[in-house]
Parts: sequence; C-alpha cells; structure tokens
Amino acid sequence: MHSISNIESIKHLLNYDKIATINALGKMRFTNNWEIIVDNIEKTRGFILKWDKWNIIYSPEDEVARKMLENINLKGQRFAGVLKKYYDLIKNNEEIEWEEPCYLYYMDKNNLDLARIRHEVKALKLKDAVVVNEYYTYKSKNSLKYITNCIKNRPSSAIFDKNGNPISWAVVREDGSMGIMYTKEEYRGKGLAVSVSIDLAKKVFDIGWTPYVHIVVKNIPSIKLAESIGFKRYGEIVWFGVK
Repeated sequence: MHSISNIESIKHLLNYDKIATINALGKMRFTNNWEIIVDNIEKTRGFILKWDKWNIIYSPEDEVARKMLENINLKGQRFAGVLKKYYDLIKNNEEIEWEEPCYLYYMDKNNLDLARIRHEVKALKLKDAVVVNEYYTYKSKNSLKYITNCIKNRPSSAIFDKNGNPISWAVVREDGSMGIMYTKEEYRGKGLAVSVSIDLAKKVFDIGWTPYVHIVVKNIPSIKLAESIGFKRYGEIVWFGVK
C-alpha cells in the first residue's frame, strides 16, 4: 500500500458512488489534517482516508477493501461512518471496542421544500457554542472547542427565544454532515427542528454541497424527521473502534 498526497488519483473512486464516499469527500473538502493510503499508485482501486486514529475506507471491489484491511494494523484504530460491509469484515478478525450503527440519509435538491420553514432561523453565534455543548450527546473536555470550530467555519442554523438564547439548532460538522441537532425539551412539538433542518439543508446546497446526516438506528424521532422533510435513506453505516 502507498501514501499519496494528490486527490486526483482517487477521484474516480470518490465519484463512483458519491453518497457512499460523501463523508470522505467532506473530510477532504472541509479540513486538511488527513492523508490518503491507496492499494496501488498506478491503478488505484481502493483508498483509506486517515487522520489521527480515524479511518474511512472505500473500494467498489470488496476483495480490494479486504486486502487493504489485512495489510494495516487495526489495533486501536477507529472508523468514521464506513459502510457496514467494512465493519463486518473487520469484526470477523478483530475485537470491537465500541460501535454505533447509523443510517446514512441524504437529500436531493428537488426535495428541498422551503415553504415548510415556519420560524425565523438565524446562524449560531460563537458564544452560543457554550449552550450547544451543554446539550451535546458526546460532550467531553474537547467538545466545546469542536463545536466552536463548527460554528466558526461552516454553516449553522438555529431558532432563538425572545432573549436571544438558542432553543433549537444544527451545524455542519467537519465531514460536511449535518449534525449536533437538538431542540430543548420544552420547545418540542412545534416544528422547530423542521425549520432548522430545512434552513440548514438550503445553506448546504448554497455552498455546493449535498446535505446528509448519520442517524443512530435506534433514534426513531430523528429518522422520522429526516424522512418527513425529504431525506432519502442510502443504507447502514457504522462508527466503531477496534480494541
């Protein structure tokens, strides 16, 4: 396997199935702290996008992906929203430390219905990161910095109360996915999440990107929301760590 710095050599793979590779495409578009590993420089049939201990693997040929996984040390590695078939390959040979199965949803532009935005929606401000972090499912010692970076560098949408405090919100993460969506409990059932999600999807289209989300398979309310506003289910992906 070989490390490369030129994205041109894997463009045919990225374009083979733009939804299957959308998080890799997003990571390369919105950040720069990554490297690319390929199976063959002259005739590239698969790639692994790496940053820190995170990985995204893709190949149209399952046998190529299997051989690539056999040729790297998977101990302690983490995988970010990869197709379930790659998770299954790794699980057969390695001990999984943690896992989070999700569905990958995406939106076509002709499904964007701006008429369903029923509230005033604005972008989050940097100071709002404190509130967003307080309600973040994966809150940690580094999450405030992470959320601040999302608000600063990519689109966000939120609805605010009369005092200017965010009550419903969503951001675009570093891989280009829409996420960190939340509506305060006392404001639920009023369609705020619909307005926020559609507004953010529009902003994503406006920057020349495709709106997509990873939704935990057991999160039925979020699945219903996504499907009700025009997102299509692509299939199952998995976030996981190898012990």
